[in-house]
Amino acid sequence: MAENRIRHFFPGSNTAAGFVGFFENLRGQASRAVILKGGPGVGKSTLMREAGAHFEAKGLSVSYYHCSGDPDSLDAVFVPAAGFLILDGTAPHIVDPRCPGAKDGILNLGVCLDEKQLASQADEIEGLNSTISACYAQAYRYLRAALEVKRDAGAVYGAALSPREKRALTQSLLALLPGGPAGEEIHVFAQAITWKGVLQQVDSILEEAVQCLDLPWGYDPDELLRPLWAAAEQAGLRRVACHDPLDAGKLSHLCVGGLTVTTAVLMDAPVLAPEWDAAVLRREAHRLAFDRAVYDLCLNQAIESLTEAKRRHDALERYYIDAMDYPRLDEIKASFLSALP
Repeated sequence: MAENRIRHFFPGSNTAAGFVGFFENLRGQASRAVILKGGPGVGKSTLMREAGAHFEAKGLSVSYYHCSGDPDSLDAVFVPAAGFLILDGTAPHIVDPRCPGAKDGILNLGVCLDEKQLASQADEIEGLNSTISACYAQAYRYLRAALEVKRDAGAVYGAALSPREKRALTQSLLALLPGGPAGEEIHVFAQAITWKGVLQQVDSILEEAVQCLDLPWGYDPDELLRPLWAAAEQAGLRRVACHDPLDAGKLSHLCVGGLTVTTAVLMDAPVLAPEWDAAVLRREAHRLAFDRAVYDLCLNQAIESLTEAKRRHDALERYYIDAMDYPRLDEIKASFLSALP
């Protein structure tokens, strides 16, 4: 990773299978992890931003991991050169120390909360939590429906791509496999489904060399990216898997050494585009149009449910914000930041 580079990712996404995150993979990259605890709105995201700014000021590369529930908030900040990770260890991605004291530590901002005040509001808080969970469950049902019609479109394109053409594309990608030193295996999302829509941080995954794949909506890029991933794994190269935000078991983009293969079509980057069987696409045009229309409808309904969850979460935060002892919080933050390397 180049020095002084600021990157933005998502460690998790709202997918057809529910919330999926790669927090354990992120922890595996760090030599020291600080796990933040405390309720919503207690200042975890703000502290992570301040920690990131501390390392930026030292000229180090910093990776910011945004929350798919609220992309304006953070789930984690990682500083590769320092091996330092600070992350939110609360639901839905509960994280606890692996090696307390020696490698991991907990910073509990919840000690600044007035528990007596919150206890008097327990019914309202539990009601909001229940409603938020129901909104997410509804969103995931819509996302499952969206994935099914997208897979149907994928079946059409699979029939329209000849085995010979697929082999040629695979060989073209394998020919790009760079050399280089051995490295770790990293899993992230460069895109996430959020209450603001499907957000992308594709610029953050771009390496020195970029190869674009121009693929139609519905075709699964994992079919072309997986052989390249396997070859890089066999060679022991550093590789970054950028997972599909709807179907997390699949790859949307791939970084291998100094090469990025992306399904985003970027200006001035070379493009590989398959040749499709035009007769198949003409015959299935109505089916493809139907699938896309239903997909868009289901995705939009899921985003509406996520938006309602965000609205209820904002109301939940007010209870915790009103119960915070901010002078004490400022003391804790100042002590923590002053101890950073």
